[in-house]
Amino acid sequence: MRILVKIADLLVVSNLYVATGTYALTWLTLQFYDCPNTDVLWFVFFSTLFAYNFMRLLRVRPMLREGDSLRHKNIFYYKPFLWIFTFISALLSFLFFCQIYHYAFYTLLFIGLISIVYSLPVYKIGGLWYRFRDIPSLKIFLISFVWTVATSLLPMLVCEVSIDWLRVLERFLFVFAITIPFDIRDLSFDAERLATLPQLLGQKKSKILGVSALVLAELILFYNYFFRDLYSLSAMLFIYLSYECSIYMVYKSRADLPERFFTMGVEGMSILVGLFFYLSKFLL
Repeated sequence: MRILVKIADLLVVSNLYVATGTYALTWLTLQFYDCPNTDVLWFVFFSTLFAYNFMRLLRVRPMLREGDSLRHKNIFYYKPFLWIFTFISALLSFLFFCQIYHYAFYTLLFIGLISIVYSLPVYKIGGLWYRFRDIPSLKIFLISFVWTVATSLLPMLVCEVSIDWLRVLERFLFVFAITIPFDIRDLSFDAERLATLPQLLGQKKSKILGVSALVLAELILFYNYFFRDLYSLSAMLFIYLSYECSIYMVYKSRADLPERFFTMGVEGMSILVGLFFYLSKFLL
């Protein structure tokens, strides 16, 4: 059992787990259009690995000063391995970027710039340097926006299909909702100047907002099924079930819950959507 826990922790600290989530959501978008392009899948996967590891490695010592959590300790413990992992994922990201850039060069450039300014100091106020993520209340919207573009809009561009803005909005609402629990988790670490939703609204109202976003995503799902005929019955039901599981995880989130509730449970909701859609092809 301890070995399984260590493997799970390594998947989380290496960001393989979160990259699998972006892979699953990107794969789901490709499935909607029967698009066989795998280059965009692997680009999203490896660029997620690179971006998340690079951002965390830059901040590993400041994070240890902010709090003594299991996540912070593991990042510091695996630091040499993570630098190697980051370098390899950067090379592979560039390789797959070369395969897809002609489909969506400006979109790729835009989300790449946002990812850079998210983690690196880019503006100075009162003698101190700040990152985009330090702008009050902006962090959750930046994360939701980049994930939505990478896993929804980008695959549509690569597949050369018309942009379905309702599906893009549905993806944004889903990502936005499952990001809120992480701000709840980080209440004791985030500086007050960040003005995250839990800091502004409190835990209860933030969870209500997250649940509301998921309910709205479900309404879009139903509309796309009943009025646009975009899904089979089984696909719609299984995506709906994954949204209901996400609602449960958002509703149950509390700042005092164990770290793995967030890193394995909430983070796993993006994987669950793809997994349930895959199962819908066989079970109904």
